[in-house]
Amino acid sequence: MSIYDLLELISRKPGFYTIERSIYRLDSFIAGADLGFTKCGFVMRDHDDLRKFNEWVARRFGFNGTSGVANMIRYKSTSDADAFDQYFILLDEFRKELA
Repeated sequence: MSIYDLLELISRKPGFYTIERSIYRLDSFIAGADLGFTKCGFVMRDHDDLRKFNEWVARRFGFNGTSGVANMIRYKSTSDADAFDQYFILLDEFRKELA
């Protein structure tokens, strides 16, 4: 499974995975899923793209270093739910630039 496959599932039915549209719940879910897969001996395809996405968001928003993708996106959003939506918009832009 690719990290993008998982994120696509979450974006379609966020309440199933994160209870509510929250950038912090999304971030926690991704970290937990990553840890769970790793503990079972699996590595999601495109896993390294999460680090690249974090760095891309930092550059995009003009942050020096990084305080975590969730914090950066939330800082630039009007609400936690808006930050959740922005995560997926930014992820699409990031993926287009990678292609």
